[in-house]
Amino acid sequence: MRKPTSHIVATITVALFFSLCGILQANKYGSVEPIANAAVIDTTPLSRQPLKVREAFATRLLQCGIVNQVVEALSSTRAITTINGLNTSVAVGAGGFAGFTNPSFVYTVLDDGPNAASLEDLRILTDSLGYVLSQASAFLLDSDDPSSLDFPANYVVLNFPTTPTLAASAALFKTVGRIDKELFETDTSGYTQYGRAYLSLQSAVPNEQFIAGYVKAAGIAGVEYTPIVMGTPALFQGGAAFPGNDWTVNPRGEDYLERIPVQSHRALARIRAFHLQITREVLRRLEHGNDKRALEEVTSFDCR
Repeated sequence: MRKPTSHIVATITVALFFSLCGILQANKYGSVEPIANAAVIDTTPLSRQPLKVREAFATRLLQCGIVNQVVEALSSTRAITTINGLNTSVAVGAGGFAGFTNPSFVYTVLDDGPNAASLEDLRILTDSLGYVLSQASAFLLDSDDPSSLDFPANYVVLNFPTTPTLAASAALFKTVGRIDKELFETDTSGYTQYGRAYLSLQSAVPNEQFIAGYVKAAGIAGVEYTPIVMGTPALFQGGAAFPGNDWTVNPRGEDYLERIPVQSHRALARIRAFHLQITREVLRRLEHGNDKRALEEVTSFDCR
């Protein structure tokens, strides 16, 4: 899920605090796409690949530990102190925006209890991932507090019986589009998949229209619509944010860097350089390859 333009392996370090196959249980969620923004590098040959090829690229990057590297860089420089493998988990999930689905690094964060992650650390982590992965924007949601982030946001959650493939999540998004294009192809239409949960912020339409479209889509797809309040489909409300950078104006990621403690900049710049190097390598391979070899070309790069 990207910022409206009228305008997220191994797990981090050690362990999951809950199974991503379950429904949403944490307090905060984020996502950042791993394919660099077109204003930074022309990723068209990769962006045009089938979803399974783009998913393979994202999965290989996560296996290479790029998210762990960001966390380690921030932790070792004391930019963050509360993010760890007991309160934060990361996976490759689906992220849809304006009628198109991309793989995303999706992360869930526990911000309550004795091992809670702080909101400030989560913001720094999200800005750092957005910077390293050269994204125009990232996504944050607080499911508990509409006032905690940049603006309140209504949303719905559709729960699959088990964790779906990215293709299944994309198919559900397309079902929404067949029902109501205003919930699918506009610059306020999007979703993010967390385990078996498909989360969509409300598009720029009235409550009744948004609810009706997603209730119908859930019925067609055979998934569970939530929330239901006293037997009636309703909306969740949380706080949302889309931290980002305009790469055409700030080509060095200045917007992100202003929000990231300066002691981490050099380490993050090295990780960003690795990501761009790998991306260019994959793009060169795709340019001289063919469709049958595309999956191999985007997963055979070295983690170096």
